[in-house]
This record gives sequence, C-alpha cells and structure tokens, in this order.
Amino acid sequence: MTTLDPDSADLTLLQDRQVAVLGFDAVGAAHALNLRDSGVDVWVGIDPESRLAARAEIEGLPVVLPAEAVSRCDIVLVPGPGRMDQERASVQPLVDEHTEPGDLVIVTSAATVREDGLTVPEEVDLALLRTLGDGERVREEYLDGRGSPALVAVEHDRSGAAWATLTAYAAAMGSLRSGAIVTTIEHEAVAMAAARDRIHAPLQEALESAYDELASSGVEPEVAYVALVHELKAHVDQIYSAGFASHHGPSGQATGSDGAVRSRREAAAGAHPLERAGRTVREMTSWLR
Repeated sequence: MTTLDPDSADLTLLQDRQVAVLGFDAVGAAHALNLRDSGVDVWVGIDPESRLAARAEIEGLPVVLPAEAVSRCDIVLVPGPGRMDQERASVQPLVDEHTEPGDLVIVTSAATVREDGLTVPEEVDLALLRTLGDGERVREEYLDGRGSPALVAVEHDRSGAAWATLTAYAAAMGSLRSGAIVTTIEHEAVAMAAARDRIHAPLQEALESAYDELASSGVEPEVAYVALVHELKAHVDQIYSAGFASHHGPSGQATGSDGAVRSRREAAAGAHPLERAGRTVREMTSWLR
C-alpha cells in the first residue's frame, strides 16, 4: 500500500490559491469548513438564494454563483454522483468555460469521471480525494484533532504540481493525520462498481426475496424485518469495526478445511487477503481504534 507522506505536505502551496466548493451538502460542507479552518480561502458556489447557501453564510463562508466561484478560484471541488442539486447540475460547462491552465479540479468520486463523463480542459489538472466516512464524520474527526482517511489519485498532472497540491489539500482536510491511500481513478471506479453490482444490488434482491418467502409463510412482517435487516446491520457493524474474525476467529473461519481448530497464529497466517486489508484500513480509521 502506498500512502501520501505527511512530511511532504506543504500548506504554503495553498496560501495563494483559492478553492471553489460547488454546493454545500454534508460532504461539501466538510471540505469547505475543514479547509477554511486550516487557513485556506474558500468560496462556496451555489445559488445565494438557496437554503444551503444560508447554511454556508451562517458558517461565515462567502457564497457566490457557481460560475463566479470557479472563475475566482484555481482549485475546484466537484460533487460526487447523487449529490448534484439543481445549482450543480451543469458542472461540465463551468469547468470548460471558467477554469484556466494550471487549475486543479478535484472530484470526490471516480464515478463523476468514469460514469458522468466529466472532463477537464487540456491544461487543467484532475484529481480524486474520497474521504472514508460521511461528511459529518469527516468534520467531527477534524474538530477532534484526528482526521478521516482518504483515497487519493491524480488523473491528469499537466502542471507538474498536481500531486504536491493534492497532498497539501489532503493535509488541510485533516486526512493526512490518519492516512491517504494512493490509487487511480480507474481502480476506484472499478471497485465501487463491483461493490454496487456484486454486493449491494444482489443483497437488496436477496433481502426482498427472503422477506416475501417469510411473509407468505405467515411470519409477521416486523419479525421478518428484524431477522433480515436489523440482524444484518448488527453483523455488518461488527465486521466493519473488528473484521470477520469478530465472528469466526482471526482468519474469518472457525476451522481449517479439515475441520480442525487452528491456533490463532495459524489462523491469522491463513486469513483471506480481505481480512488483512481490513486490518490495515481499520488501523488508519481513528473512530474504530
């Protein structure tokens, strides 16, 4: 695993730069407020008459229309899929018409590039910073002096300074306090698509099918829900915080293939790579330590 080096973060790279945060949902707010508290100049690009604009103004952040925000700034944070409110519905024209050579566009999800098709002009840099945890968690960790880990990638480094700027941005967000894992936009997109197609969608189908079977056999709907959804969350929460070993021993399996109970050292050595990767990520995630 490759991570950004906290010692290489140079926040002075952000002193003469301004960041446009498009929108003010929970993720956008976390970026804007963390950056602001780290001494970075931030402009929120959103309709000044909107409800979210009022929330940003209460926090003391300057609010302007998205086009003006992008024109003023040389770093632009673009919202991820599913977070695009009406004010952010036309990001591509903003990027095309109002960014300049040397600017950096940062997305919070690879799907913005791979699925929504966002592109940047020829001399503009493009990067990814996806924090682990929702916006509220990212903000809470920053305020508590910790930080939410992040996935980071640079798609286009046309200025030659994209990595240095992204590292400084990640430090200002608080992510380098816990760690920023270096990846690529392609890898993040492939992984998230696999999770959606092979885990999330089939899981919903399995839950609905099992519920229908239980209900048709006379089981009370509430009892079916508890068994299928409530218990699932309890198991997933335990795996999320402590790994599969929390249920099945250090390797995620109670016994070996021959049925014999193994020692903890033998089980750990034979753990599936998923379990070992989980331990690494949990060590970076302060709220699970």
